[in-house]
Amino acid sequence: MVIKLSNELQRADKGFAGFLKSLTMTDTDRANAANRRVIEYQPCSVDAFFEPNRGVYNAVISGGENRMRVNAMVAQAICAMKNNFPVVILHQGNRELENQMRSTFFGSGKYIEVSSRTPCFEPFFSLNELEIANQILEAAPKEYDIRSSARYYIEGVSGYLNKSGKHLSFNLFSTCPHALLFDKVEDLRLQGRITDAEEQEIKSKLMMGQSENYKLDTYMASLKMEMSSLMYVPRNGQHPTNIISALNDQVVFCIDVTSATNKLLLNTLIFQLKLALTKGLRYTLLVDAIPLNANKAYANYLKTPTDRICTMISSDDFYSMMGGDERAFSTLIGNSQITVVMSHNSGNSATKWAEVFGQYDKYETSYSRSKGTSRRTPFSLFASPHQSSSVSISERREYVVKPEAIMRMGYGEAYVLTAARGELAHLILNG
Repeated sequence: MVIKLSNELQRADKGFAGFLKSLTMTDTDRANAANRRVIEYQPCSVDAFFEPNRGVYNAVISGGENRMRVNAMVAQAICAMKNNFPVVILHQGNRELENQMRSTFFGSGKYIEVSSRTPCFEPFFSLNELEIANQILEAAPKEYDIRSSARYYIEGVSGYLNKSGKHLSFNLFSTCPHALLFDKVEDLRLQGRITDAEEQEIKSKLMMGQSENYKLDTYMASLKMEMSSLMYVPRNGQHPTNIISALNDQVVFCIDVTSATNKLLLNTLIFQLKLALTKGLRYTLLVDAIPLNANKAYANYLKTPTDRICTMISSDDFYSMMGGDERAFSTLIGNSQITVVMSHNSGNSATKWAEVFGQYDKYETSYSRSKGTSRRTPFSLFASPHQSSSVSISERREYVVKPEAIMRMGYGEAYVLTAARGELAHLILNG
């Protein structure tokens, strides 16, 4: 038998095959199938659940093979771009994801990849001095003890760089000669490039935040260490970029955060995602296997619902990725319009998904038969044999999809819960 593979959903319980199956079903089987409400589909591509003409939806992909999850993320990115939503992808070392995204979008000129292979991340690129100050103050953890007066110092440094004819960049901020800065501002005035009033304004700001310059230095050094393999360096053959500039350019922006423990880098990326919303920029976010408990700012961002963005979260075990945060799990699943669940190794996670899919009233038919003989009477010479049979139907609650079934699923096998269709589908995904 040849199985037809497609990217369109086709019911497996229709047509001739469905007719043959129906011939073997009892009335109890039909009642259970109606109560269970799982729609069987023929094998097809995951693209069928991410059709551009239906719009872009929040989604969760959990379990199975990395290749299958990558296929879903690529399908979501294609859907988003066709609906004029730029895409931001956060992952940690998923080379297959990078390769598939690059293969799909590179030829369109709408793909930017930030990785050790293409180091081009510039956290201050295209930001003004106020945005840079806010980014530093919000991204710096409490242990850095950077006070709000640091904002004045950052504005003073920005003023000096602007008057020097230089673009604001992380490289210039992180190599700032703090001890010589006042002299350099004075040199600008002596060269006739700024007025006395401008000199005094810059120096005043530097003085108001001067006590914070060594803390800023420590912060810059730490951030530089975390993003050293990703960072744009002048004349390295790359073009500087970050989330804000990428969203303005309406592209797919894929960044390898290297490790979820890179706290300052992840804080910086989350700040830019939030800044984009304040600028009125809409986008689709794809997150691949970054644990929720790795970073507080990241966790709070994902748990805060907004209709301005669509989010897809992918993981080999989404429940484990939540780090035991039951509320976050329920919130994100509740906000998801498409949930794809494939095989899981963890019994706890499989049980959690079984709970998500719910329970139904299952009927079971049991048959009993008894045989015996009647006693002799004065009117009969021999005892007469007799037999009786009975049928009973019992009812009990059972998982729509049992945990053990989730753990035993094969390659590409998936259950797909879609809010738009209002159904739970079961099928084999191509790929």
